[in-house]
Amino acid sequence: MSKTTYLKLQEPLLLESEGKSQDFHVLPAGTALYIDRSFPEGFTRYIAYINIKGDFAAEKIVSDKTNLVDPIWAHPVQRDDLPFLMENTPVTKNDLVRILKARKMTREELAQIVRDWED
Repeated sequence: MSKTTYLKLQEPLLLESEGKSQDFHVLPAGTALYIDRSFPEGFTRYIAYINIKGDFAAEKIVSDKTNLVDPIWAHPVQRDDLPFLMENTPVTKNDLVRILKARKMTREELAQIVRDWED
């Protein structure tokens, strides 16, 4: 039996979407990521498997050697992302706690974010 090594996210990651850079999507904590390839430019590409129920709209692409993989970008939530993220993205309390712990934010930094938060 062969073994597979993968990473299990301990914090949510923000996914960049086409279009507006402030349009956040979240890859939840607990998602399994499989290393695909590391690049000399300093980033690593991962594969995440998902199960989809039901029909969905998609364009079928036939790939050949001239077509490259067109991945989306993901990054950890940064302090400056938090106010917009909390207002515009459904983030659970547990996700928020994981983000804050991963960023090693102080109580004072968190208090400042809450003071700046517009209802």
